Amino acid sequence: MNKTRKGFLWNLRQSWWILLTFTFILNWVSFLYIGMKVKNKSWTKYGLIYSIPFFLSLVSDSFIESKSVNTLWGGVFLVGGVISISHAFKIRKEFLIRLEASELAKKYADATLTHQIESEYGLGPDLPEAVHSNRPVPSTVSDRGPLTRQS
Repeated sequence: MNKTRKGFLWNLRQSWWILLTFTFILNWVSFLYIGMKVKNKSWTKYGLIYSIPFFLSLVSDSFIESKSVNTLWGGVFLVGGVISISHAFKIRKEFLIRLEASELAKKYADATLTHQIESEYGLGPDLPEAVHSNRPVPSTVSDRGPLTRQS
């Protein structure tokens, strides 16, 4: 079921980050990505939590060379990976809705800024061409006539 107005292909294209959760080692990157993309602090925090086993395994591998530690980290990666995969599928719909809303808000802000600048300079389709600006003419501009080349 499609909850966004963008369509199936847009939803599929924006859900590429779910594939990162299947790597089990880089599952935390996907949560950092979506947290920063839609400015959701809780998803960024989950990304940091999911990154803890990765960084601890990097540190422990350089100091401890034990088979039991490697088995422990393998189990932690497996459990964390399964949890992050289910978590990713659970929040996917909310991410897509938030992403669509943020894109619409960005378009609205851009359109508002464009309209503000156009009205400030007397441009745009809704203003007549004769009206250029409500600002007073600077004193450095001479009133000799239009700026056309005389032959």
